[in-house]
Amino acid sequence: MTPIITVVAGLLATQVPEPPAAGLVWDVPGGCPGREALLAAIERRLGRAFAGEVQVEARVALEAEAPRYRLVLRISTRGRGAARTLTSQRCAALVDATALLVASAARREAETGAAPIADAVEEVEIAETAEVPTPEPEAAAPGVGPVAPPVGSAPGPEGDTALEVRLAGPLAEAAPVSSETPLEAPGGRTRRLGGALRVQGGAELGALPGVSGAVMLAGGLLWRRARLELRGTFLTPRTEERPQGSLRAFAGMAAVLGCARLGARPRVEFPVCGGLEAGGVRGSAQGVVGARSTTGRWLAVVASAGVAVAVHPRVRVGAALEGVAGILVPSFEVREPGPAEVLFASSRVSGRLLFTAELRFRDPR
Repeated sequence: MTPIITVVAGLLATQVPEPPAAGLVWDVPGGCPGREALLAAIERRLGRAFAGEVQVEARVALEAEAPRYRLVLRISTRGRGAARTLTSQRCAALVDATALLVASAARREAETGAAPIADAVEEVEIAETAEVPTPEPEAAAPGVGPVAPPVGSAPGPEGDTALEVRLAGPLAEAAPVSSETPLEAPGGRTRRLGGALRVQGGAELGALPGVSGAVMLAGGLLWRRARLELRGTFLTPRTEERPQGSLRAFAGMAAVLGCARLGARPRVEFPVCGGLEAGGVRGSAQGVVGARSTTGRWLAVVASAGVAVAVHPRVRVGAALEGVAGILVPSFEVREPGPAEVLFASSRVSGRLLFTAELRFRDPR
């Protein structure tokens, strides 16, 4: 009886070894692929079971604005490693990115046994690109930072996507850093589309007598380097005094504009726009026998240049200088009694100084 008790006590005292992947922490919100999916992706890229060569701590947070998912990832060996933040519109893309980085670090640790990298932090944005088969990469030489496997080099089921990566930045010798490359579909490139709603106000000179006020409301579509918008304009009433009488006039126009979004910094851009404006100028004569109100047609080419500065991820303020070249401009005349006399004629060249406030939705920049 005693030998049996001794054997049982020995078995109970024996500690069950921790599985190799126990050092893999994957904390994600609902709707993201789970830990098993990440482990499977790592093993597909390694071509073997993950033996826990490196410690991984990955936590994904869901953001209110694009990019929607933010991953804080730390890969360490013997207590030291590199931390980085990756962002993407799709949580599945972060699974692929994490698998690529972990597999690269695990392969380096298993093959070279190099010393752990120093602590560091870096933030990058990732996106998917179509998988393109390429030859297998050469093994990294001792003492040299890890080289990310080329796109498509890792085995996986048909239809998988891979990340396009390159070494860059202060962690170039520590681990691969992903680049921002939008998903490419066969036959063309997919671009994210945004929208904007803008209010403008300022001074206008040329279309009406003297200096009038200009109030504008515009809405449009945003691409990364361009925008297309439809704008409505109202010019406040002004009066022209003449010996023959006076004319009180106001105007309403609509314009279609295309703009180039210049500027390398996302917070500051320099829109350069051009388009066509059409509408009418309403004039009412006063102090003239038989006077009546009439509307003159307006058609003009519009060009502008300005600056817009982000004060919030969705809000921009700025200013613009706009020039207008009239194709068809109205002229108001008194014809009776006596010969025709002009009370007022809109200038064929006019200018506007505008101040803007803009609300943007899903800006691609």
